[in-house]
Amino acid sequence: MSQISPAISRRPRRAVLISGGVIAIAIVAAFAAVRHFRSRSEFVATPEIAIRSLDAKSLYFNAPARPWLLKLRPDLLSADDRDEKSARARDFVQAVQSAKLFRQLDRKYRFDVLLLAGDPSQFRVLVEHLVEAKDWTLAYVDHAAIVFRRGSAAGWKAADLDAIAAGFPGASDRAAFFSQVAVRLLAVRRAEDAKVCLDRAKALDDRLPEVWNGQAIYRMNRGEWTPAMADVGRALAIDADFLPALATKTQVLYSTKKFSEAHALSQRLIEAYPDDPALLFYHAKICHEAHAFTDEIRTLRRLIERAEEESQSASGYRIYLAQAYAKDGKAQPAIDEFNRALADEDLPKEQRSYAEDTLAQIKDRAGLR
Repeated sequence: MSQISPAISRRPRRAVLISGGVIAIAIVAAFAAVRHFRSRSEFVATPEIAIRSLDAKSLYFNAPARPWLLKLRPDLLSADDRDEKSARARDFVQAVQSAKLFRQLDRKYRFDVLLLAGDPSQFRVLVEHLVEAKDWTLAYVDHAAIVFRRGSAAGWKAADLDAIAAGFPGASDRAAFFSQVAVRLLAVRRAEDAKVCLDRAKALDDRLPEVWNGQAIYRMNRGEWTPAMADVGRALAIDADFLPALATKTQVLYSTKKFSEAHALSQRLIEAYPDDPALLFYHAKICHEAHAFTDEIRTLRRLIERAEEESQSASGYRIYLAQAYAKDGKAQPAIDEFNRALADEDLPKEQRSYAEDTLAQIKDRAGLR
């Protein structure tokens, strides 16, 4: 097998394939938070509250919302929405990662309401676009969902949370509720409101790991890495196996360039959730910085398999995989993956240009031109 130098020049990976600037919240710090929500309330880990009261003529929703809509509000779904293999359903899944695709869908279906349930990191790209474009209004936030309405609809107010919080049976439940609301408010760039929620959570019960993990995410959002590490340490002192806090600590270590330590923690998260796409993608990034290229290659191949199983484009992952092979000194697999990515007619112009340039460099260094 042809070998190449690992020193092939490359643009910053995030600049090539991920839109937006610095990640506003931990990309995986909230991925398991709802799943590990400490509460006796039957609906506390679900977007049930948001969905039951939803009023929409034309609804866009992300993948985690779909099973709950089918169960609670099938009246809001079209026949294509109910068919997860339909082109509309596949486009809905992908649109959270592509503002361009979302706008195409919006022109076609003219949505009046957007429902985004689950982990905010999975719909970060779309939310950042909506916040910057300012043609959608934040209408609702709770512990498990965010709702936007078109145009100048009545906007969300912090006081709206009081009625929801009153439905939770105890102080600990309400503390966990406000902690999770804060994470979602950070995702929509409402940091001051998030801080108020975190202060309320601490006042209700500061013995919960959710409370200190939420505080750590707030600190990360401000680039305060040392206080963030202290806060996540308090969360883990309460529960050493609390996965959201382990994910937050992983992000702090990554952001402070302690890549080997971040990789070790990320492996624990992967063991717990081996099929979570957001977590797998972030793990691949950590692997790359930690020079754990074999692990990175294995993780990216898994992401490609998942994308293809769900009829989604895997070209972006293939560019990452090609880079991983190149860094691992494996020329031919790198060339193969770049070629597969370039065969995608829908590959964005910037990604195509990067892939073509880097492919030429690899061939030159490997004497394969």
